[in-house]
Amino acid sequence: MRLFLFFAFMIYAGKRAHGCGIKFTPPMVYLEFGGSTVANCNTSCSSVDGIGWESSFGGTGLKEGLTTLDVNLDNVDDWETEPKCYTAFSNGSQDIQKLPFTIYKMPAKVSMPKPPSPLMADDKYHLLKCLVFDVAPVNRLIISWYKGDKMFHEQKFEGTGRHPVNRSVEATVDIVAEDNRKKIWCEAKLDLPAKQRPQPMRSELYELTVYYPPILTEPKNETLENVTGTKISLNCTATGNPTPRYEWHFANDTLKWTWDQNATGPILTLDFRTPGVWKCVASNVVNKTTKYFHLNRPKDNYTIMAALLGVFLTLGIVIIILGAVFVTRSGSCTIPRTIY
Repeated sequence: MRLFLFFAFMIYAGKRAHGCGIKFTPPMVYLEFGGSTVANCNTSCSSVDGIGWESSFGGTGLKEGLTTLDVNLDNVDDWETEPKCYTAFSNGSQDIQKLPFTIYKMPAKVSMPKPPSPLMADDKYHLLKCLVFDVAPVNRLIISWYKGDKMFHEQKFEGTGRHPVNRSVEATVDIVAEDNRKKIWCEAKLDLPAKQRPQPMRSELYELTVYYPPILTEPKNETLENVTGTKISLNCTATGNPTPRYEWHFANDTLKWTWDQNATGPILTLDFRTPGVWKCVASNVVNKTTKYFHLNRPKDNYTIMAALLGVFLTLGIVIIILGAVFVTRSGSCTIPRTIY
């Protein structure tokens, strides 16, 4: 115990006496498990007898007369290794510092179980799971979830362990109609400096199948004017998954159709003039929606009628004028024979 206190005092005294310390280049080392790197230790202290490195992967021992020294750390495969740099002063004191050192390992595998299919578009949250195997260190691990190239959840971890770990984490996602056929996945990455950061590792990619109720492309209520001599089309187009089916109902219960969209489509064309209310029901396994068409009484084509009336009036006037000119009081015709 006395010996330990003595060395501690000598280190403390050395720092106080010289007012200086050890600096590392780079100041923080990130090394992939099993890899190699070079680090430098230097001091600006005076009265330094020498400098050295302690490490099971390339220790140098004390190098007298130097104030800066490199160390080659080769094939580092020990998670607990802690390279140290030390300086020896002429008064017998020492300064020892651990190299800030992080050994990392990308996951052996990242996996996400396949989501249920189909998913329903609703206000509920759906639970997803991401599995990450054999990754270190845990406090640098970030797991992210993506849907359609947009991240919707991210999770970081705490811990001081250096050895590889497995992690199974869950996230919730809300599903809407627009998510149909979008890709979804999770990925794992390590929070390291940009120049040393490995590429993230992805899980499997899955394409979402989302069921959602019919959504009308036009307003739910339409008022239409009929014109004599023209046809009229009622448009009940709706998007949905699965593809909607359509039913048409007239206010008169004797008129009713059930049409399959694949056969005729959601547009009903009428060539008769019955005023009233048409109802279209678009439905699939999720839900249904209803649209109403209000057909007003047919409007006659007054332009054509006016033209015909004008023709008849003109002919009538011409006949009256001719009668006044060529017919005598006795009722006989005075038109010369040469005319006819």
